[in-house]
Amino acid sequence: MADLSLLALTLLWGTTFFVVNRTLVGTSPGVFLGLRFLLATGVAGAIWLVRRDRLTPGLWRDGARLGVAMLAGFAFQTEGLQLTTPARSAFLTGMSVLFVPVIERFGYRRALPRAAWLGAVLAVVGLGVLSGATVGAGVRLGDLLTLVASVAFALHIVWTAERSARHPLVPLTFVQLGVTCVGSTLLLGLEPARIAAGPGLALVLAYTGVVMTTGAFFVQNWGQRHTTATRAALIFALEPVFAALFSNLLGGERLGVELLAGGGLIVAGVVVSELART
Repeated sequence: MADLSLLALTLLWGTTFFVVNRTLVGTSPGVFLGLRFLLATGVAGAIWLVRRDRLTPGLWRDGARLGVAMLAGFAFQTEGLQLTTPARSAFLTGMSVLFVPVIERFGYRRALPRAAWLGAVLAVVGLGVLSGATVGAGVRLGDLLTLVASVAFALHIVWTAERSARHPLVPLTFVQLGVTCVGSTLLLGLEPARIAAGPGLALVLAYTGVVMTTGAFFVQNWGQRHTTATRAALIFALEPVFAALFSNLLGGERLGVELLAGGGLIVAGVVVSELART
């Protein structure tokens, strides 16, 4: 049941790249992120009020630190999605898993298996193949922004592993989402605010804010308590594959040789790296 839940979650995560990409046509990133995380924070806050989880020492500090990493990840990823394609964004975001051993090795001086570096090499080769595709300057800028996002997500992974066990899940999630919500408003001063108000935007915000942000946090946490780290990592590695399929089927994105080969190498690198570390 846990594996099926994580697989369903990964499948749904794959849809968000296409959904957000289309939403950004009429709504600016700052407006979208602000509304998305305002809704997600409100839901998490309501759950906290019902559960009445206690405050723990360092909750606000640790939650804020994780929130800053989350904010940077989502901000750069969303800005990048305006320019690049959903499939390219998904494969590049998946490289966050491969930045984790780099951060652990050079930031925390932790020894890592050689196979973890093999995974990183595969992913770098895959990135090179993706970069060799004939795309416009705007797409390349979007790819670069997405790579920055993947580094931020990698920091979030490392810091979550270090600090999440110190605090109850709901309050820690609330603080992270709140920091991301407040920080998203800063983007409003960096670009013209646009919003395509209507039922479509409301549905997207409910889907990405409630289901795929607040809800996903709790499903992931529950699922990973009832399966092995290796099985979970292999399931999560399918996210960019699902994203590419959805973008192709629903949006007509062409999955050329460079995208399939480069993306396949990145996914292979993620799998090898995770198997080496678990």
